[in-house]
Order: sequence, then structure tokens, then C-alpha cells
Amino acid sequence: MGKPIKGIIAVVLIMWCVGCGSPVFITQAIEDEPSLLVGLARYHDEAEATAIRHDHPVEWSIADLEAILKRLVIQEGGGLMDGSRSPKAVFTPEDLTHLIPALQHTFRMARPSDWIVFAVWGESEHTQGLEVTSGGLFLQDQQLHILLANHRERISSEEGIQAIHNNPFHAFRDIKRNLLFYPTSVVMASRNNWIMSGFEAPVSELILDYQALLAVNGPEIPSETERIPASEIPKTDPSTARTNDDALGTLKEEISTLKEEISRLKEQIKPQAKDGTSTNIP
Repeated sequence: MGKPIKGIIAVVLIMWCVGCGSPVFITQAIEDEPSLLVGLARYHDEAEATAIRHDHPVEWSIADLEAILKRLVIQEGGGLMDGSRSPKAVFTPEDLTHLIPALQHTFRMARPSDWIVFAVWGESEHTQGLEVTSGGLFLQDQQLHILLANHRERISSEEGIQAIHNNPFHAFRDIKRNLLFYPTSVVMASRNNWIMSGFEAPVSELILDYQALLAVNGPEIPSETERIPASEIPKTDPSTARTNDDALGTLKEEISTLKEEISRLKEQIKPQAKDGTSTNIP
């Protein structure tokens, strides 16, 4: 490949990387404490900001916000050969005690061009750093969008802490996870949102018919130790539902084949005893 062609490719890659940079947000802190950040975020560019038309401001009651946020659940998945981990509530009761009043106040102040953003901080159990759960919410077309960028993510540097304060949509890792909600009947869509994080790592997004939830008393969220039945997985975008089902079936077949192959290999590598008979290995 000649030098001119290599130069053109390099320029294209640089332009692509610049274009995929994080959206430029201005974050205005409304509540800023050592354990909690809640504020308003909007595009720095005025033209982009005025193009956003959310249904803000919103007047929420404490009870309504609690009914929504306490039913928010996350399930993180491991590798292909690992079972999915048990679902966990996104927020602890202690988180909600401080978060809900701050969200109520911030929604009341929000403009149509604003996202409501949050970051909940806590001490890490494994390192000397902090753990952060961060993301945002907004209301559009009478549907509530909940965005989760980080869940109990360990942050050990000043740069990481500042990055969250500048943009709570900044996701530190690209990990497989499902953002779930109970009852599932009010879930309009569940998807990954790459735009909010500037294509660096996906932000989990859940879209709720919150009015249907608040109109009736839905079931409480399950215990963290309970597994989520397959029938209770929230609805996804129609365009991807069939593809996901087919892929799941294929993965199950591949896993079954791999298990058979592993059993066969174990039989082949069993150590031989001195008398020529095979000895069992675990």
C-alpha cells in the first residue's frame, strides 16, 4: 500500500474518531454532596440544545418517584460459559432516601432542552476508591426514559470522578447487562443507547409507560436472590426481538455441543494408572 493511500486512511480514521467523541454537555449541579450529584445537563451548542423538546418541567410526588425507582432492576451477564448473575435493585433504600427529593426538585426546574442527571457515590468494598451509579432521566411524549451509564462502578482516580461530574452519562466500561422493570407490562422498550455516551460504551435505556404504572398498584420488585423468569424479560424493540430469539436458540445449541466436547476431552486426558486402568478426575 502506497504512502498517499495510507495517509488518506489515517485522516479518515482521525475524523471518524473525532466524530465519535462524547456529546458536549453542560452540567449544572442542583444537589452536589459527597454522596450525591443531581443536576441538569444540556448540549453546549445552543442550536443542538434548542432542538431538544422534552416534556419538562415536571411535577412529581415523592410517592410516584419511589414507586418507579424502587422497581428498577439490573442483571449483569458474564461470559458465554458463565451463568447470568442474580438481578439486583439499581438503587438501595438508602440511595432513594437522598436521591428522590433531589430528583423531585430538579425535575421541577428542568427546561425542555434539559436531561435530569444523577450520580450516587459510595465507598468501594474492594478498593480505597469510590463506587458510582450514574445516568439520567427525561420525559418525552408522555413516556419516561431512564438511562443508566454505570452501576456500582469502582472509580479510583480524580480524573474519573471529574468525568462523572462533567457528564454522568459517561460510561466507564462496555459490559453486558439488562435494565429491567416490574411490572414488565409498562415497559415500552429496552435498548442500548450509544449516542448519550458518544459511542464510547453503551448506556442502558428503559422506556416506561409510567402513567399506566401509577394508575394501578403493580407488584413489588423481586428479591435480589430470585431469578428472573424468561417470560418476565421486558419487551425490546420489535425489529430486534426475532433476531434475539434466533440467536439465543443458536447459543443454546452451541453450549450443548461444547459441553459434549468437554466431556469427550476429559475422557481422553484421564491419567493412566500403573496397571493400565484409567483413574477418575473431578
